[in-house]
Amino acid sequence: MQRGLTMWLRSSFKGRLRCLKTAREAVSFAITGSVIGAASTAGVAWKYSKSPHGTALSLGAGAVFGFTFGQEVANHWYQLYRMDTMAAQVKFMEWWERKSEGQS
Repeated sequence: MQRGLTMWLRSSFKGRLRCLKTAREAVSFAITGSVIGAASTAGVAWKYSKSPHGTALSLGAGAVFGFTFGQEVANHWYQLYRMDTMAAQVKFMEWWERKSEGQS
């Protein structure tokens, strides 16, 4: 009985760990989208207006829009909508807290 429970806990932990790794890999999509969005919108703003403050605003807005778009692409690419990433992060933080308290 104990061995079966231990194996279940290990497989459950591995599943949560896989979910966390996938969520962290998805961040690269969001960052790439942010860079592309910022560069493209700022470039277009500078090309047509030559206004530094307009270009700066376009850079910021493009970064936010690109980040959001990249995050959505990652959700579909890695199928994150099927996973409960927040629960996995909470469980990981609880485990880390217990581990840290045991070592102190």
